[in-house]
Amino acid sequence: MNLKKFIYAYERHGFIGFLNVLLGKLGFKKRLKTPIDKLIFQLGARIETLSKNKIQSGLYADTYLEISKKWSIHDTSSKILGLYEKEVQDQIYQIQNSNNKKKYLINIGAGEGFHIVGPLKKKLFEFGVAFEIDVTSKKLLIKNMEENNINQYEIFDKAEINFLENQIFLKNKIEDCLFIIDIEGDEFKILNNDNVKKLRNSILIIEIHEFISSPDILYKKLSEFFNISKFTTESRDLSKIEIVNDFNDYERWIMASEGRQGRMEWLVCLPKKN
Repeated sequence: MNLKKFIYAYERHGFIGFLNVLLGKLGFKKRLKTPIDKLIFQLGARIETLSKNKIQSGLYADTYLEISKKWSIHDTSSKILGLYEKEVQDQIYQIQNSNNKKKYLINIGAGEGFHIVGPLKKKLFEFGVAFEIDVTSKKLLIKNMEENNINQYEIFDKAEINFLENQIFLKNKIEDCLFIIDIEGDEFKILNNDNVKKLRNSILIIEIHEFISSPDILYKKLSEFFNISKFTTESRDLSKIEIVNDFNDYERWIMASEGRQGRMEWLVCLPKKN
């Protein structure tokens, strides 16, 4: 047993931190809330109330969004503030304002819809397709679509290895699609050789979960058909978001956090010219 994890957790969060490591070792998924967890939850709830669930800045500003707490309580504030995965937002904006513009947005791992409801609300795409495994998140996704008066979409369950055989891709051609893929490591499964070849004329934005598997093999597959660029989380600007003006510095920067366990990386894959 790795005692360093227990010591580190105890030093950070006291006895609750120690117990959470122990629960993990015993196979339990439930965790006790630390004081910082409680503060994050309170701040998220406060921002949702103040904003009336309207995104406050960024590409998706003014989009109504109810947020699923199924996976994490740590990103509620950053989503409502419009800061969440700002780099992905920037990539979508650049692509849709270039010669590479696509008609259809395919969001694999859509959650409650941050990266599909917002773009459709802003009419950046003609049609959206969401794949989402979690029932609670799917219900919120449908509600968020309805609240934003969005009708041009379809929702499916988990994207399996054969997801490109879905009839939706007969109606909406694969080469006219931008794919956003965020599926907690399953990107290494669904992006096999056959699927990568089928996607060679699409645009892909992929969140890479490097702590689950090495991205080297996937990168090699993709590089045969795509020009690949990497990006990661950069700076955040809170100065123009009025809703946070009455919070103190600690609270504002906690709200800007996405609650990541480590430094995340995304790949943007643009088709190579034939």
